[in-house]
Amino acid sequence: MKNGLWSLLLVLTLVGCKSSEAPPSSSASLEGPPVTIDAATAGSVSGAITFKGATPKLPSLDMTQDPGCPTSPQPSDAVVVNKGRLANVFVYIKEGLPQGRFPVSSDPAILDQRGCRYVPHVLGIMAGEPLKILNSDTANHNVHDLPRSNPEWNQSQMPTDPPIVETFPHPEMMIPLQCNQHPWMRAYVSVLPHPYFSVTGSDGTFQIKNLPPGEYTLVAVHEKFGAQTMKVKVGAKENAKADFSFSAGQ
Repeated sequence: MKNGLWSLLLVLTLVGCKSSEAPPSSSASLEGPPVTIDAATAGSVSGAITFKGATPKLPSLDMTQDPGCPTSPQPSDAVVVNKGRLANVFVYIKEGLPQGRFPVSSDPAILDQRGCRYVPHVLGIMAGEPLKILNSDTANHNVHDLPRSNPEWNQSQMPTDPPIVETFPHPEMMIPLQCNQHPWMRAYVSVLPHPYFSVTGSDGTFQIKNLPPGEYTLVAVHEKFGAQTMKVKVGAKENAKADFSFSAGQ
């Protein structure tokens, strides 16, 4: 009986891992003809992410092991709710975009290490776009990504060191970044083949701009509460509305 139970648990674990490793689905690709968006008809989608019920009480972060970090207990950034709105939700277009290749910006996305935490906690980036990592602290850090489909790297960064610049060649959702010297430090980077994504701020709102008219599958992902999907139709010059709601029981 014990062996049978362990076998069942192993199967459930493997199934869960397989589903979490699925890359973002999209008609956009890293190859093919470039996609051109008509600015005269482009629209957008915006909305708010609400949180229903009591906000989970997470343990405060104790950073006192390093004198270069805050000495008082710090709030966790895993669940941030402000006036019923949920921050740090990654929202992106999963399906419905034109076929083809979207241009990749040469301007880097910025990830800072400030107050012995990653800022921002959640960010999006296009495959091939540079990620520039700063250290604004007086503490030494160690930046270590934990990807499934992209190359893994692990680099130390002292306060006087130049920025670390890395790229992710393959689309992949919610790649964890951690600091090996400060175990509470964690960020999530989602890599997409297109620029149609957003992250909710402290007010729980998002907006995805410059969308060609069409019907889309929109996904909202939170590190603790999983993903939700919604169909949305964007007309010419229209700002379509798409609101999501999460709860601790999901």
